[in-house]
Amino acid sequence: MRKILRWTLGKKIFILILLCFSLIQVLNVTLDFHREKSHIYTQNDNIYNIDVLSQQLSILYNQKYNDLNSSFYEDIEQTLEAEDGYKIDSVFVLNPDLEMVYNLREHNTPYLTLRNENEGITTYLQINLSQIPIDQQKQIENILRQHVENNQLPVDMASPIYALQDNPNVSMTIEDLSYLSINGQIFLDHRQNNEKIHTMHFESYESANCLLSAQGLYLDEYDDSHEDNYQKHDAFIRDCVSSMFPQQGETFSSGISSLEEKDGTFYSIHSIPLISKNAKPVEADMYEEYDVQDVDGYLVFYTHELNAISRITQQVIYSKMIIYVISFIVCIVISLLISYILTRRIKKINQCTLAIANNDFDIHLNEKSKDELGVLSHNINQMSQQLKTTIQQLNDEIEYVKKLEGMRKEFIANFTHEIKTPLSIINGYIELIEAGKDDLKKQQYLSAIHQEIEHINQLIMAMLDLSRLESGHVELHKEDIDLEDLLMSIVETFAPILKKKHIHVVMEDEFPHIQGDIKELQTVFQNFMSNAIKHTPQNGHIYIKYHQGILSFENEGKPLSHEQKETIWDTYVSSDRQGTGLGLAICRSILELHGFQYDVCNSEKGVEFQIHIL
Repeated sequence: MRKILRWTLGKKIFILILLCFSLIQVLNVTLDFHREKSHIYTQNDNIYNIDVLSQQLSILYNQKYNDLNSSFYEDIEQTLEAEDGYKIDSVFVLNPDLEMVYNLREHNTPYLTLRNENEGITTYLQINLSQIPIDQQKQIENILRQHVENNQLPVDMASPIYALQDNPNVSMTIEDLSYLSINGQIFLDHRQNNEKIHTMHFESYESANCLLSAQGLYLDEYDDSHEDNYQKHDAFIRDCVSSMFPQQGETFSSGISSLEEKDGTFYSIHSIPLISKNAKPVEADMYEEYDVQDVDGYLVFYTHELNAISRITQQVIYSKMIIYVISFIVCIVISLLISYILTRRIKKINQCTLAIANNDFDIHLNEKSKDELGVLSHNINQMSQQLKTTIQQLNDEIEYVKKLEGMRKEFIANFTHEIKTPLSIINGYIELIEAGKDDLKKQQYLSAIHQEIEHINQLIMAMLDLSRLESGHVELHKEDIDLEDLLMSIVETFAPILKKKHIHVVMEDEFPHIQGDIKELQTVFQNFMSNAIKHTPQNGHIYIKYHQGILSFENEGKPLSHEQKETIWDTYVSSDRQGTGLGLAICRSILELHGFQYDVCNSEKGVEFQIHIL
């Protein structure tokens, strides 16, 4: 359970991406909402062209009138009637005390619309109720308000002319009716000759106070409102206007527009002061400002969108709910996919680092991607290889140290053995000298002691040379060397020994010039030459050759075994006591310092030592 609830990187990436997608979706819904809201405001203002009408009426008042009167109100009605298109009825005038003195909607005629459905045919009857008493109008309005959501509210009526009408849409006045009953309450009954009563159903009602509709004000699924209360709107607009205009002693130059919202209804308000004809501006400039005392009243236009918030919410959110659900599912899938793609690579990197921690350097991460993870993978691969190389080098150095330690022990053992033999011989001769009386014998013993001391001296000098070379601190003094001259001089130094054993030295091919330390290379060639003479029989041959960058010394001695070839370059390896056993080890160190490769192999004639000098 704890493992499931653990905040892994994959879960964090998933939640982060999901939140980003959700935030974008919420932002999109918010923008859609405000766009629809702005569209409603703009649409209503454009339909009625309110700015032009309000300016026109304000100028008219300033030119003709000094106070608010019925003539100005008639001019308002005429101006609005002269406009083509939609009827504007949300207009009223306030006096300086912000009391409503004129409301265009009060001149609206109350109409009751009924509906009749018969054999699939729907007919409508519109009745003008302006001729009935005000109290009966209020009673009818109250009954309809109580049952406004009942689209089957019965309304009984009788008319001597209704049956004669063939038009499915009929308009009548109250005088054309002989009987009217709403939900069982009779408002009119002066039938004659048993006129037939027709039962219809309430459809809508509109007066100066409200608009009622049994089917709903908006025939769509977004709003089920059945009543629009005009009096409530007028009271709210009057309160807004009272807070918009300046107070006593202040000045202003133009009207004020405002966008308001209350109980989910949008209001677009345009209010302009009515300046008296004889008023003079306080400041004579392009923005002619007037004192508030020069205002005779305020002309107010407004449009409203009932329950706009609810309908916009329905339209923006609920009507697109399927799209939002699908989008959310897609967001989840994309979030999971991105999280998987990222964490999959991170998990592989984690596995690789764990493998490296366990000294497994053979795992290789994919470096094809050029993003940050690709760069990280490349760096880890590089680090892995460097660690592998470093550890291998450390292991090699450890093995080398172990080998050196073994060589040190072997060196001490060999040196002890090598030095012990001549010391034992010297000690024996000294005892013979002390015990002997023959001067000739003593002289022979002294000669033998001198020979053993020389052998010890050679051994120590060879050890010093080998130690110097293996320390790595030898500085080579390279120069151009004529290889043929150097070899000829070395052969000449061994001339007495060669003559004594009747050995012939054969130098084949041409020898080039090389770069090297002549002193150190002379030591190598002398050792190779001495070794060749030692193993060449009487009347034999030594061949010194150069071919394709390889200098070789070939003797006619016995072939070497596999074990001998493996150990011949080591220290203290000698077939007899004539040498120190360090000569070839010294040669190996000098050749390695020069960077020359070397080898020994059996040939058709005997044994061949090779140096790759080019």
